[in-house]
Amino acid sequence: MNINQFKKNKDGSYTLCLENGKTYTVYQEVILKYDLLLSKKIDEQVLSSIKKDNDFWKTYYDALDLIKKKARCIKEIKDVLTEKGYLKENVDEAVQKLVDQHYLDDQSYADSYLNHQIQSTSYGPNKIKNILLEKGVSLEIAEKTVEYYPRESELDKVEKRVQKMIRSNHTKSTTFLKQKIKDTLLKDGFSPDVIQEKLENASFLEDNHLKEKEYEKLKKRLMRKYSGEELERQIKKRLYQKGFTYQE
Repeated sequence: MNINQFKKNKDGSYTLCLENGKTYTVYQEVILKYDLLLSKKIDEQVLSSIKKDNDFWKTYYDALDLIKKKARCIKEIKDVLTEKGYLKENVDEAVQKLVDQHYLDDQSYADSYLNHQIQSTSYGPNKIKNILLEKGVSLEIAEKTVEYYPRESELDKVEKRVQKMIRSNHTKSTTFLKQKIKDTLLKDGFSPDVIQEKLENASFLEDNHLKEKEYEKLKKRLMRKYSGEELERQIKKRLYQKGFTYQE
């Protein structure tokens, strides 16, 4: 079967026009492997091999394009390619080739991700480690990466978060507020010892002051429904729920 015409495309691939009227888009690597520019003749067996090799290079270049658009780890690339319907053997081979060429490197990806998260989010090291694990980065790489989370940055972030939550508190007792701050910061991945250090050094509003304000607010709202001893009981009940003791 003769190749009647070659047409080079903008992406570097070629369109082959065969004598039977069919056309195929073929990557340069396949052109060179089969000497198509010289031979200009193929049979069905060679055409089948060309299609198989071409499918691999299509997978490879699609993966390379994904990397150029956005930094991704190995598992993310594999997942996207699989969702697009590429054969597993082609996905695995293409990804390994990209790893060998240093286009894909989970350690470099994790390092870059850590730096970006430190600069752009209020996440602590444990949160970032868990996100890396969810993305498919190995536990070894994730743990090694977050070891380089600067302690100064963590202390600074926790300090700011603690102060912000204290300033915004108008109803909770010191005991409740400390627990809320601790739970929130632990959820965001900060180290328990850093949280504890900043909580111990923080200045909280006097509970009596907050209790008086909350008492008056509750009284104003509840007196529409209760009065006398029942009103006091309902107020104390709600104050207790907010962490204030009766003795305060």
